[in-house]
Amino acid sequence: MKTPKNMPNRIKELRDERGISSRQLGKMIGLSAPQMGRLEAAKSQLTVKWILKIAEALKVDTSEIVDLPISKKFKATCDDTLLGSTIGWLLEASDEYRHPLSHKELSRFASFVYKEAVEKPLNFQETRYLAFTIVRVLRMASGTERGK
Repeated sequence: MKTPKNMPNRIKELRDERGISSRQLGKMIGLSAPQMGRLEAAKSQLTVKWILKIAEALKVDTSEIVDLPISKKFKATCDDTLLGSTIGWLLEASDEYRHPLSHKELSRFASFVYKEAVEKPLNFQETRYLAFTIVRVLRMASGTERGK
């Protein structure tokens, strides 16, 4: 599960605020300095796994790293694991269905799926299915259905 290449992230900004070098952060999460630099510069795709590790190391919410403006009413009680999984499933579906999601769409649908998962409540399998269904419907609505 990956974020799109060139998706803006705030890793360097958050790291600098804490006085941590790229090399130190990389070491904390198991990456080399060059790998960490590529993630910071959005030259390598940032997986949900790395977002979660970086968030833990920097002691921030995952939404701060990829700067996804998740609805403020969920932020106080947000389950980072569920939110990270939700974003990951949307991105995985985007890759599988070859239908790229804009930053705005990703944020909007992540908020929607997360809200549904919490309010219904949905289990992980149902939440994943909802994320995939949203992307599949978007693709069909855009007229890019290719026999999937």
